[in-house]
Amino acid sequence: MIRLRCVCAAALALYTACGDNSGITSDLYDAGTKPSETTDAKVSLDAQTSTTRDTGTRPVLRADGSQEPNPACVNLQCEVRACPGGGTTSVSGIVYDPAGKNPLYNVAVFVPNTTPEPFDNGASCDTCNSLYTGSPVVSTLTDAKGAFKLDNVPVGTNIPLVIQIGKWRRQLKLATVAECTDNPQPDKSLRLPKNRSEGDIPLIAVSTGGADTLECLLRRIGVDASEYVPGANDAGRIQIYRGKSYGGNSAAPNTNPSAPDSETSLWNSSDSLLRYDLVLLSCEGDETQKMNQQALHDYASTGGRVFASHFHYSWFNTGPYGSENLASWRTGSNDIGDINADIVTTLADGKAFAKGVALKDWLGNVGALTNGRLRIEDARHNADVSAANDPSQPWIVAAEGNDKGATQYFSFNTPTDALANVGDTAPMYCGRVVYSDLHVGAASGDDKGKAVPTGCSNRDLSPQEKALEFMLFDLSSCITPDELPPAPPPPII
Repeated sequence: MIRLRCVCAAALALYTACGDNSGITSDLYDAGTKPSETTDAKVSLDAQTSTTRDTGTRPVLRADGSQEPNPACVNLQCEVRACPGGGTTSVSGIVYDPAGKNPLYNVAVFVPNTTPEPFDNGASCDTCNSLYTGSPVVSTLTDAKGAFKLDNVPVGTNIPLVIQIGKWRRQLKLATVAECTDNPQPDKSLRLPKNRSEGDIPLIAVSTGGADTLECLLRRIGVDASEYVPGANDAGRIQIYRGKSYGGNSAAPNTNPSAPDSETSLWNSSDSLLRYDLVLLSCEGDETQKMNQQALHDYASTGGRVFASHFHYSWFNTGPYGSENLASWRTGSNDIGDINADIVTTLADGKAFAKGVALKDWLGNVGALTNGRLRIEDARHNADVSAANDPSQPWIVAAEGNDKGATQYFSFNTPTDALANVGDTAPMYCGRVVYSDLHVGAASGDDKGKAVPTGCSNRDLSPQEKALEFMLFDLSSCITPDELPPAPPPPII
């Protein structure tokens, strides 16, 4: 009960709406694009003032439901119309991954009233409000079908629209928003960016490994090959480091020119890790060696996001995380073959796990389930998460056989002691860690002998890769309590 009470308080702290219009300029959005198409552009402001838009003379639908003129409005606030008979001006559509193939859950969709701020690279203790800038006029989140509907949208031409999850962000302009009707967007017109010219992509470090090809997941969800670069190179957002290959596996994939080694250039220090928004650790084929476990612990506690695959359990079963009761660990390969797995939809106390429910619905919507279960090729059994492992939340577990209940995927928020130290105040989580026994390479056809990313196959995502896609974007999102469903950015009116 204490945990629920504190976490609810945290949710309120994360989503405190602005009580005034401080920081909102009176400039208008640029209207220099053709009205015949949805355009892809950074939201910008021109030099006109809001007085040119008849502020105070047109009816504005206010938060309390009144239909009075609003003389205090600025920018696009002034273009929200009160519709007769309880109607609304709305925009609807479906948001897809960068490849334009799979719809995405929990993507924020909003009309900004000011220019969204650029992101800073690297780990930081961001709240949802600090990530979703631009003073939303109206906002919502996509559901498990990737669908959304924004009500009370400003009317006019070249209306800006932002689609964003964490530091993935694309800024568009809607050619026309007609008054007091729905304005559905063409299918596949709304997707996250493939490259930096289209929008914002988190700065991601990937350590390759001889036993998996986690780096190829990003390629298959649609990120352009041009964004892959060796090491800390500002020319791309997917920065590759070469992991090791142990246990008789093929050599870890490398780039051309060669990427620096992970153990000497990525996880050797906190400073090396802290420059990244996300760090993805692909399985090396044996227990990870030459680790700076404290560096990874400090990175995640500061706000970093970590995705660790299979043998990277070595970061967590010993060292600083070894005493934090994350799971009951099994060492070694522990191959349990091809299995069917269940999606976890409840918390340890039996209450609904909102994101787990969404994951199951989403996997069904994208055709990844067979008879309600996820088929996993070449599964492993290295972790068991129970109610006693308080920091951790399981998402996927083996459904049958001698290894029934084996945790295939779990997550925990960091620092793990945030809840224990708060007393009657809200816990302050900063980062997030995911551990997965799901291998990308087990069902991908990737060629680890070719340079990254040319060795990545271009086939559709396998069922287990679709689960990993959901997990990757959840890892990228702002942190919300497991006890509560995500909430959209608060509007300013």
